[in-house]
Amino acid sequence: METFVFPNTIQFGSGSVSALPGALADLGAKRPLLVTDPGLLENGLFSDILDASNLKGSAVFSEVDANPSEANVRKGVEAFLSENCDCIVGVGGGSALDAAKGIRLLAYHEGPLRDYGIREKGWSRMTQPMPEMIAIPTTAGTGSEVARGALLIEETEGAKIAVVGPLLFPSMSICDPELTVGLPKGLTAGTGMDALTHCVEECLSPQFNPIVEGLALEGVRRATTSILRAYKDGSDIEARSNMMVAAMLGGMGFAKGLGVIHSLSHAIGGLFGGHHGTLNAVLLPACLEFNRDFCLPKFRLLAQAAGISVEGVDDDSCADRFIEYIERLNTDLQITLRLQELGINESDLDRLAEYSMKDHCHLTNPRKPTQGDFKDLLRKQL
Repeated sequence: METFVFPNTIQFGSGSVSALPGALADLGAKRPLLVTDPGLLENGLFSDILDASNLKGSAVFSEVDANPSEANVRKGVEAFLSENCDCIVGVGGGSALDAAKGIRLLAYHEGPLRDYGIREKGWSRMTQPMPEMIAIPTTAGTGSEVARGALLIEETEGAKIAVVGPLLFPSMSICDPELTVGLPKGLTAGTGMDALTHCVEECLSPQFNPIVEGLALEGVRRATTSILRAYKDGSDIEARSNMMVAAMLGGMGFAKGLGVIHSLSHAIGGLFGGHHGTLNAVLLPACLEFNRDFCLPKFRLLAQAAGISVEGVDDDSCADRFIEYIERLNTDLQITLRLQELGINESDLDRLAEYSMKDHCHLTNPRKPTQGDFKDLLRKQL
């Protein structure tokens, strides 16, 4: 028996950020803590959002790293309590939204963050009420705005862990594609490939969830038809809307599980940094090759969703064409990162492989990896 849950309330559309005051009123919230990141403060987008929603003068917390940490979360909790806030509004990419979820959790829960990790069955410890939260994404990648978890670096081992539980679903998500129009090309590429990778790994996961499989393939279709358009013309609102939908579909699909790509990118991001979506992009081709013989028929579905002609060809050729397509897409998006650029050398691979094995995402990979497999996959990207 399987359980399928999609409880999100989502307001979607250009200009929908103006619905924020009404959403807060519906939740009975009067004093929000606005959680964002330094980049949004610097480029003026956060100020524009405050203007559009009449929230100037609200408490703001922006000490959020690109890979948010437990230290970030605890400082945010201090701000939440000292400002006498009664709800949280996360504004930004996955980093800000995940930090907001961490603040929401630890505002009234004690203990280290690792106690709430997915591998510790941390959802069973989420017993106290949590403040209401509204998620407003300004990128189209992570899907955190509709997901029941957060990725955070816990402070004991410095590892990136997934904190997951049904109480972490945002109370409401406001998804306004206009907020992504000014996104730089590099972030458009990295976040877009993050959304695409989510959908691809969810499709390949052997877990039974036909609802998510359909969502994932639709996410692949929307992402592959729109990512290059959004990259080349950042003002293409139709492409931006499609990418935001693809990100949402990927976020809704986390219940089916991900795979080795995310175990690797979580380990790299936790220990060495780097943009999560860009890491996923560069790892994607080799990891697809690693998995191909264990989920070969799925590549036909992925290729068809991506608009690749596969009529009259066998499953092996479908896999070849889809993997080649991803490689070309990375090239077109100018995603060329090598792990050495992050300071990673051969001597670091054992530790990274060990942390990858500790990550939960590979538990739903179609091929069960070993620590040696992880090391080999990492070596390909040096």
